[in-house]
Amino acid sequence: MKPSDPSSLTGWRGLREQPWILAVAVWLPPLVTLLFIAVFVTGSPRALSIGVVDLDHSQQSRALQRLLNANPALELTHSYPSAQEGSKALKQGEILALVIIPAHFNRDLIRGTSPEVTAFYNSQYLLAGKFIASALSQTSFSFAARSGLALRLGQGQSLPQAMAGAAPLRPQITSLYNPGMSYARFLVTSIAPAAWQILIVVSTVLLLGWRLEKAPLPDGFGPRCHACYRLLGPLFLVLWLQGLIMLVLFQSWLGWDPEGNVFWLMVGMALMVLAVQSMAILILAVLPNTVRALSICAAYLAPAFAFMGITFPRGDMNALAWTWGGLMPSTHYMELQVAVADHGAGLSVLLPPLFILLLFLLPLPLAIHSLPSRIIEDPVAQVTP
Repeated sequence: MKPSDPSSLTGWRGLREQPWILAVAVWLPPLVTLLFIAVFVTGSPRALSIGVVDLDHSQQSRALQRLLNANPALELTHSYPSAQEGSKALKQGEILALVIIPAHFNRDLIRGTSPEVTAFYNSQYLLAGKFIASALSQTSFSFAARSGLALRLGQGQSLPQAMAGAAPLRPQITSLYNPGMSYARFLVTSIAPAAWQILIVVSTVLLLGWRLEKAPLPDGFGPRCHACYRLLGPLFLVLWLQGLIMLVLFQSWLGWDPEGNVFWLMVGMALMVLAVQSMAILILAVLPNTVRALSICAAYLAPAFAFMGITFPRGDMNALAWTWGGLMPSTHYMELQVAVADHGAGLSVLLPPLFILLLFLLPLPLAIHSLPSRIIEDPVAQVTP
């Protein structure tokens, strides 16, 4: 391959000439964010399929079934004649939960005893299982209150006395920073930055690989830094703007309204892009092969969502997971985002994650110095029959 003029090998030229780099840096970040928003836009699961085994066939058992079906989180889609058939359907994934109404359900209610309704649900689906368990608890409480009210009225109690006795206290749990209990705001605002981080490292490695294939880097440290700045500066600007677009999409589609100053999120996003680019340069310096470097980057950042401390507290992680999460820039950016968006925290709380993101830039001089002068594409092996 004939070397190109090094002075013309800028980031803007790489974006123009390489459609893959252009797609990863320009088109994919907003599309990925919109995809996550579309998946979770409902905010919480609805109409989860459940089945019922009614062994009583009474008016009260049918009332319980209507109440189950009226819950927005549940949809009573199947009725089974026996517990064995219902259990088989649950194991095969035909339904997500099975409710068994026992025989003599109506008789026990009339006598004032508490009939035992059994519910089974598949807890392997963590999110669906949690919502089903919550919906079943709400429905059983409502049914118990209604049946208890009717029983107490039949015993001659006044309406206020009957209502107080049937349901004296109903607990209500409200999330402090997510009052609507929206999984869209909870998940999308953390999944999207984790995916954005992967797109940053992929586009950086691809652009560096393109530059090192076109012409060798200068030998001096100063000229090398200048060449990397002219190459990665435009990419940094594009990726940072993509991060700002991501925040706008959160606000427009999810009703995400940060409590604190968004300026610090903008600063944190800029530092996160620089931190990920620094790690990409370091990996390519250690492994001067674009394909291998991309493989290591994927293994390095793939667990970002699991280890950043959103769905599982970092304080409860084992040493390996805690260390791995700390080595990923997205972990510290998410700490900053939660502090700004949810807590409206002051500068003293925001400085530590910002400082840690700056620490990712420490290996950058050594990484630039250690970059290979040139990457030559491996020749394609000719296979002769």
